Amino acid sequence: MPVQTVVHPEYAEMLPVVTAVRDACGGDPTIKAKRELYLPADFAKDPDTGAYTDHYIGYINRAYFLGVTGRTKESMIGMVFRKEPTVNLPSQLEQYREDIDGAGQSLDQVSKEMVGELLEAGKFFLLVDYPEAPENADSETEARLGLRPTIAAYHFENLINWHFEGIRGRQVLTRAVLREYVDANDEDEFGHLKEARYRVLRLRDGVYTQQIYDQFGKASTEEYIPRMAGGAPFDHIPLHIAGAKNNLPGVDMPPLYDVARANIAHYQTTANVMESGYVGTQPMLHVDVGETDLDEWAQHNPGPISFGNRHGLKTKGGKLEVVQAQSTDYNREVKKDIESEMVALGAQLVQRGGQAETAEAARIRSSAESSVLDVVVGNASEAIEAALEDFALFLGAPTAGIEYRLNDSYWESGLSAQDLQAVTAARQMGSFGDRDVLYMIRKGRIQLDPAREDDEILEDAASGLVDNLPDDM
Repeated sequence: MPVQTVVHPEYAEMLPVVTAVRDACGGDPTIKAKRELYLPADFAKDPDTGAYTDHYIGYINRAYFLGVTGRTKESMIGMVFRKEPTVNLPSQLEQYREDIDGAGQSLDQVSKEMVGELLEAGKFFLLVDYPEAPENADSETEARLGLRPTIAAYHFENLINWHFEGIRGRQVLTRAVLREYVDANDEDEFGHLKEARYRVLRLRDGVYTQQIYDQFGKASTEEYIPRMAGGAPFDHIPLHIAGAKNNLPGVDMPPLYDVARANIAHYQTTANVMESGYVGTQPMLHVDVGETDLDEWAQHNPGPISFGNRHGLKTKGGKLEVVQAQSTDYNREVKKDIESEMVALGAQLVQRGGQAETAEAARIRSSAESSVLDVVVGNASEAIEAALEDFALFLGAPTAGIEYRLNDSYWESGLSAQDLQAVTAARQMGSFGDRDVLYMIRKGRIQLDPAREDDEILEDAASGLVDNLPDDM
């Protein structure tokens, strides 16, 4: 089957979910542009012409979408990047840190994009690549041609198909199809047409290959073998997966999905609140003409009824009154319930009762989001480190000691007096060493450094030595 027509079943199943979260993050303009998808109504279109009715246009214009999902995402990204990542790179890689993708994006910018995408789409991909070089080209020739490795970022929608196989007891990526969009061959110099192309990554008999197909599924390059420094091929596909739950094959539910669904339901409810207010609670003038004949009424009161300053009506008897429907609290109560639900799901920017929360209350309420961020941050850090190691292989640089860890201290905090007493008592009992005590004090929580092995912890617990403390502790 043609490469462009086949997508992975899990991709097809998750695409509408990711689209809904992306639309919610896009805010009011994006949501309203989707019309009936998010605001269905039986009066939306004229049955004869198929055009949107004036009633529906007014209905959708009066509604408003509160941008909670997008602001929650930005808030959580801000929590991660309130402190710089911990980075340790060999000198050969350091020069590429401010332009890691060859298009001007720094390594930190790519990592920030990754965290946002993991929250919004659940998956993110990094492809380590190197331009196809002339055969037998030495390093001087490659430098003269401007050839260099890159780490390219790919979103959920780009990886449309993949295949994993069990090899020697582990799941190995053996095929990946990346859909990209490039400028079309358009004669109009001011045009902005794009066309799809497909980058197919394969692992054939333990050797990594790459091939490009055009939008019609026709191969536009030969299948070639990207080689690391020294000319050896890769024994794996250097496409690194990061997930909101894990870095394994398959899709992950976006962490912001529940917030997005509540946000969309809130939008639909506001539409009904505004519609009922516009239609049902507007004041209406009622005139009781009394004994006045209707023809006589029309003669003395021509044109539409007007009242107010310097206006009046002529009747024999009768009365004038303003009629207004009683307001109902149903839709307003539903709207408030959904707002409370969004708060519980992580939308801290929706205030309750206009009262400010204490920092400690906000910290407690954010514990669920923090646990989500912990997983996202850990998975993102692991994927970036793995990509940097493949980047180093293209350069012939050492891979040992490469480190890239995102910040996981999301707010200023410290151990309470009771926590500190418990940590001190555990140290006195020989449960861990001084190094671990300092780590907990600096992190502000009772947690052992996940990078340390059990043997290291036990050795320090026995010796009590404090040495080689990492700078980020």
